[in-house]
Amino acid sequence: MPAAKPTSPTAPVVRYHVSTANLARSNVRTFLKGLLGLTICVIGLSQFIVLPAEQLIFNGAWDDKIHLKPEPELLKAVIEKHRPEVGPYVEFYRYVHQNPEISSKEAKTAELVASHLGKLGYKVSSGIGGHGVVGVMKNGPGKVVLMRAELDALPILEQTNVSYRSEHRMIDRYGNERPVMHACGHDMNMAALLMASSLLKNAFHWWKGTLLVVFQPDEEETGGAQAMVDDGLYDIVPVPDLMLGQHVVADSKAGTIAIRSGPVLVAADSLQARVFGGPCGGANPQRCVDPIPLSMQIVLGLQDAITQELGQHEDATVACWGFHAGEPGNDYVAYADILLDIKTVKPNIRLRVLEIVKQRFLDECRSAGAPRDPEFNHTVRAPLTTNSDSIAGPLAEVFAGFFGQSFVDMPFTSACEDFPILGAAHNIPYAYWNFGGTHPDAEEPVPSNHSPLFAPEVNLTLRTGSDAMALAALTFLA
Repeated sequence: MPAAKPTSPTAPVVRYHVSTANLARSNVRTFLKGLLGLTICVIGLSQFIVLPAEQLIFNGAWDDKIHLKPEPELLKAVIEKHRPEVGPYVEFYRYVHQNPEISSKEAKTAELVASHLGKLGYKVSSGIGGHGVVGVMKNGPGKVVLMRAELDALPILEQTNVSYRSEHRMIDRYGNERPVMHACGHDMNMAALLMASSLLKNAFHWWKGTLLVVFQPDEEETGGAQAMVDDGLYDIVPVPDLMLGQHVVADSKAGTIAIRSGPVLVAADSLQARVFGGPCGGANPQRCVDPIPLSMQIVLGLQDAITQELGQHEDATVACWGFHAGEPGNDYVAYADILLDIKTVKPNIRLRVLEIVKQRFLDECRSAGAPRDPEFNHTVRAPLTTNSDSIAGPLAEVFAGFFGQSFVDMPFTSACEDFPILGAAHNIPYAYWNFGGTHPDAEEPVPSNHSPLFAPEVNLTLRTGSDAMALAALTFLA
């Protein structure tokens, strides 16, 4: 039987895969025909329908045994028809890049994204877990999809030569004045999510379900996701069926998308240790146990101790992020504070590394005759980011069809994310992917994320991030 002809010469013809054991039932065929107002052609056992895209309606009330999955050409038609102009989002990106705000201090950035979401018609709630923002758009029955980007910047002095470079300084949560830069790319992530939110609003008649657009504070110190959950995020909005997150990266060309199932980012823990000095007479500080060289000796030996205990094949690293001891004018040092960043992949190795580090401090302090055992304060920065195959698998297929040769496999990296915490209490499946930021014609990648020279290509990068997020949402809402 020949395929149904398009009702207009400009309407693109699209193909839908159909999974059903009962497709030939007359009531189903009548339902589809009445709903779409079109001639429907079922071709043998290959199980597909050919329809004009411009007249196709997505509806959440399908027969429960019928599941339609749009092919890339349909999604491409929806994206290209409803994609907003990139110009306003380029302006947003440059403004936010020039006016960054440090972790936990993102008030003006939060106001800006909340205002934009409100103008798009999303129902907005602000001040969640600090400066967190969520916009909700309900569009009938269907899945609840959470899309997330980050609000905060880094305490880094920008050294790029872009016209919109940051010269901003702020007082951080610890009372220190710091330079501030969007050196990680959260400004690009935000702009892409806002542009995708606009696209999905424009394509309102092509999907069913509920969108949750989350802008999370305090990702760089990785407390913001938990803070939003603890502050009642899911008392304000429904618990999502799935979560979507993405990040711009320097080591891939603009226009590329990378995703895979399984682990993609490491787990990270923060461990603060306090090493005590003394005892000695007040007039003889040189005879005290000095916590400064003692602490330095411990820190210098930590990585070797871990490698010796676990072997070189295990992916486990310890880095010193902070060291503070003493006060000006006081030659007696009572203690030294050390902040460690610990990254691992395997849960059992993570626990073992924490044990090794603590035991190393304990043994060295006792051996040196320190008056007290060291004290520890441990916090989880980020769990292992492991993409759910039920989400990342379909997205890999959709991305491959849409982006073609610009779709690549996502490497496992030593970066970390607290994004999974948003869904941990409810075991929500998720996918997290990267999009490239280096100009396609560049011979070398732009300096890496967290570099003071990080400056991604803007237009193509932004459009790709927006398309990817909108595609991902439509894959599960269509």
